[in-house]
Amino acid sequence: MGDLYILNTRCQLTNTIQKAFEDKGYTVKISEESGVTDENLRGAKGFTAICIFVNKKIEPRQVDILKENGNKLILHCSAGYDNSPTVELKEAGIRAARVPSYSPGSIAEYAVTQIMALAKNTHMSYVMTKKADFDITSLQCLLLENKTCGVIGTGLIGKKTAQKISGLVEKVVCFDVYPDKEWIQTLNNAEYVDMDTLLRSSDFITIHVPLLPQTHHLINKESFEKMKDDVVLVNTSRGEIVHIPSLIEALESKKLWGVALDVFEGEKKYIFHDKSKEGFKDNPDLAKLATFEHVILSSHIAFYTDQAVEQITAKTLSNYEGFLGKEEMDNKAFIC
Repeated sequence: MGDLYILNTRCQLTNTIQKAFEDKGYTVKISEESGVTDENLRGAKGFTAICIFVNKKIEPRQVDILKENGNKLILHCSAGYDNSPTVELKEAGIRAARVPSYSPGSIAEYAVTQIMALAKNTHMSYVMTKKADFDITSLQCLLLENKTCGVIGTGLIGKKTAQKISGLVEKVVCFDVYPDKEWIQTLNNAEYVDMDTLLRSSDFITIHVPLLPQTHHLINKESFEKMKDDVVLVNTSRGEIVHIPSLIEALESKKLWGVALDVFEGEKKYIFHDKSKEGFKDNPDLAKLATFEHVILSSHIAFYTDQAVEQITAKTLSNYEGFLGKEEMDNKAFIC
């Protein structure tokens, strides 16, 4: 009946992926609703593949629907794939693929931008001057060139971030379970340290680790207690890495200079949607976070650049054609 059923990403990827597939002669349908309801998934009946983005999640129980549909492949147009039940998919004989890497520089640039915005109070100055308030009493900034930046996780994105921030700060300290000792030598002011040392010595901390059982709530009450006063924290990896109640407690105690969260626990209900009418009434922790002047919440947009959209689109199409046998299959991209 068809080739690709796109669970509407609510961003430009829906249009670019649709066009790329249709230009190659494939049949594409876009879901009418954005949620991953049972009814929405049944709309994929007869389609070879379903395309899913980070703001969607397929539940294990819904795999039976995919089997009934005759779906053969889940195409993640993202690097992360914790939003589909790979064990159940494999048992059902349904393959799944992802985009292992796309424009790591996009996310790295965003992380550095947020460090700069918080250190220089750009966000506060912007809001104040819109109201003709040019008082600078509360706008004293942080100098970067005599500070230390901690980078948690040195995969492709963490490495890019360390490279970009290294010219702005005095020292970069990195932590990774599998340190790349050859790469670290390319930065003359960087070194690997243990996690405790990173937390205790960093003025800025940026997180770039995948969501795994061992990284779930990696940044928690104990972590905040180890950090220096007036630290800046940025998370562009996965929301569940940071324990939100502990973060709120640290903010209330004035431990932190500022926080930028492009990802946050419970984000799927909010990201890519206009929730201005409802607000955060269903999530008191997020409602509390939004009241702090030095907290920047954004809608999982660190990846969202022209280059990233192009690369994600191209790799998603390539994964599909690899599955069909029209080009060589990239085994690194296929999860199951």
